[in-house]
Amino acid sequence: MEFSGFGWTDWTLGVLLLMLGLYTLGTWRFGHFKSRGVKYQKPLPFLGSMTRVAFNTQSFAYLIDNAYKEFPDEPFVGLFQFQTPVILVRDLELIKRITVKDFDHFTDHQLFGVPPDDFAAKNLFTLTGEEWREMRNTLSPAFTSSKMKAMFVLMDECGQQLGDYLQNEINQQKAGEPYVLDLKDLFTRYTNDVIATAAFGVHIDSLKEKDNEFYLMGKQITNFTGIKSLIFLASMFIPKILKLLGISIFSKQEKSFFLDLVHETISTREKQGIVRPDMIHLLMQARRGELKAEVGEEEVISHGGHKLRKINLTEKDITAQALIFFVAGFDTASSLLSFAGILMAVHEDVQRKLQEEIDEILGEDRQFSYEKVQKMKYLDMVISEALRFYPPAVITNRECTKDYTIPAGDKNPEYTIKKGEIVWIPVYGIQHDPKYYPNPEKFDPERFSEENKNNIVPYTYLPFGVGPRLCIGQRFALLEAKLALIHILSRFNLVVVKKTPLPLKLDHRSFVMGVEGGFWVGVQPRRQIST
Repeated sequence: MEFSGFGWTDWTLGVLLLMLGLYTLGTWRFGHFKSRGVKYQKPLPFLGSMTRVAFNTQSFAYLIDNAYKEFPDEPFVGLFQFQTPVILVRDLELIKRITVKDFDHFTDHQLFGVPPDDFAAKNLFTLTGEEWREMRNTLSPAFTSSKMKAMFVLMDECGQQLGDYLQNEINQQKAGEPYVLDLKDLFTRYTNDVIATAAFGVHIDSLKEKDNEFYLMGKQITNFTGIKSLIFLASMFIPKILKLLGISIFSKQEKSFFLDLVHETISTREKQGIVRPDMIHLLMQARRGELKAEVGEEEVISHGGHKLRKINLTEKDITAQALIFFVAGFDTASSLLSFAGILMAVHEDVQRKLQEEIDEILGEDRQFSYEKVQKMKYLDMVISEALRFYPPAVITNRECTKDYTIPAGDKNPEYTIKKGEIVWIPVYGIQHDPKYYPNPEKFDPERFSEENKNNIVPYTYLPFGVGPRLCIGQRFALLEAKLALIHILSRFNLVVVKKTPLPLKLDHRSFVMGVEGGFWVGVQPRRQIST
């Protein structure tokens, strides 16, 4: 029997050849590690090691944790980010070499979703090479402890708004019933307001004004579903094609919003001589070459012997820094607070101990100050353990900028990481390794006590990254998180309710850290403290 001049044999052969071609296309790089004697996770065509994440059946954190545990004796193993070979580094000494000692081979981050010529790619996180060094050198003085102290009053106002909002909501509840809320929504609004005032000089109360433009833009720009999800996945799957087409994860509307906002703010301040202790002011100072670190607060960065030229900060450069600051703070800081909050509800003993410290240090006047926050050692322990238990960044990555050879060892062959290849450092896996943290699935702030914190092995606590690429906004994130918890726990108790999803499980439908069922807790007023 024939059809359009072709017999069934021809059609069968054609289909088989097509299938063979697709299989070859989907697996052509999968011999990368085998040919070099490196142990690796067996990949699937096209999807590599990302199958369960791509189909929303496993969280990215669990994927990394499973890969980390699968090869307990290997210093490094191979994974496939779809079809891209990735080295997952397990050995702490090798992590130190890659991120610190031999940093000049790994100066850059792996980029996702933003074309290199897009102004949104000119931020500190995505800049590469000498441009990154110069920008880091320029911006470092903006994130010293003294600058955070100056911003304290701006953050504290947002914390006061947070406490007042909860009090108002509780007042409308029936007597004795907790006010039930999703912490992620609450803290996203709080961090939005903190960033609006501390970074952009815009005063907002997103808890009262639910649909203000700044908050809605924040939700839109950090909503990695729909088309953004596809672009993000495509940037991992076919990055070169996206770069060629100039497709960005940020829309024209989103970029225009922030460009216009920064332009208007700078223009107004220059015309009217307005000075405000926020990030825009600090970046304006940096543009004029007036921003200097105080004595004892300079950040040491390896510049590889290069002489740094003076950097010319344009408004687009300033907007790019403010934009990434906004994106990072909007989601990661709110995630830290959401996990810390729900952990307080689940662990009542920890919450009570923290409240005792807060009460003691705030004193009878109940006045907040930067110095009082810094004195709260148990608060620091709670935040540190929350970051260990649920790090907002599951991995930190590096792109090899010049060939780097890992010498052969007792458990590994010699392996050369080629320029352009990717290294993943498994933050979640390391921070849940019982070798470094006994009983790692137990939430235990005492790990970070004065007596115990010196026992923490170097390069096993990595929530803000490591080395010269350490997150520059670490101080800012910690201060805004601490202030939020102080304002809440000094006035209220967080309690488990029917909607609290116990036991807590990571949301497998999201690429970022989240809880299945949401961060639902109850809020109740504390017994009034006599003054």
